[in-house]
Amino acid sequence: MVSFDTVRHHLLLDKVARRINDRDVMHLLKLMLTASGKQGVPQGGVISPLLSNIYLTEVDQMLERAKETTRNGKYTYVEYARFADDLVVLIYAYPRHAWLLGAVTRRLREEFAKLQVEINEEKSRTVNLACGEGFGFLGFDFRRVRSIRNKVWRPQYTPKLKKRTALLRKLKDVFRRYRSQPVGRVVELINPVLRGWVNYFAIGNSSECFSFVKDWVEKKIRRHMQRSRQQHGFGWKMWSKRWLYGELRLFNGYKVRYQTASKASKA
Repeated sequence: MVSFDTVRHHLLLDKVARRINDRDVMHLLKLMLTASGKQGVPQGGVISPLLSNIYLTEVDQMLERAKETTRNGKYTYVEYARFADDLVVLIYAYPRHAWLLGAVTRRLREEFAKLQVEINEEKSRTVNLACGEGFGFLGFDFRRVRSIRNKVWRPQYTPKLKKRTALLRKLKDVFRRYRSQPVGRVVELINPVLRGWVNYFAIGNSSECFSFVKDWVEKKIRRHMQRSRQQHGFGWKMWSKRWLYGELRLFNGYKVRYQTASKASKA
């Protein structure tokens, strides 16, 4: 995890200028950068991920060289994934490759030092997946688990608990603010929120999380309708699931997209 509060504007502008030959665009970009201070990129800005990717190009190139240098035929012992300032490096934990951990860590710090950005030490850590540890990346929790059926080790990635909590908190706020509104209006407001959240997390091992969210939303909708009638309970006999998702058109697209995995390289 890199802290982009320390990005040097002149270095970033030099990198962008290698790709863009337009004075007006460069002037506008400079205004956007300086508006957030003497250094750093705007937090939450729509262009910030793109600028971060440009700024860390040399880091990607270094990691690509590390992959190729340590490659053994079709197998790679170093893999990485990065989006903006979030970076994960995976190293094959075989005893004879133990030196890679220290080497990659050292080279990363060297590249970051050249770019004059600091590593966020509080959010950066080394984990051992073989010991049951996990890590978070782009809203998912990643772990290594053994499948129950064939006892094969496989990666498991699920939505982070705090992401689910944030979703329910946002939905709860809608239910609270529109408590006196018709249920159709509430459904119109929460459906886009649910659709966007589910579409993002509809990969990996999200089924259990989706079931929890679906059950929670359905109960909130039932309670909303019961309150409008000044009644208690959830109206299980009054409104069927078919009516909720068919007639009321409550969002019901909780499907995980399973992709056929190709032969993966060791990493």
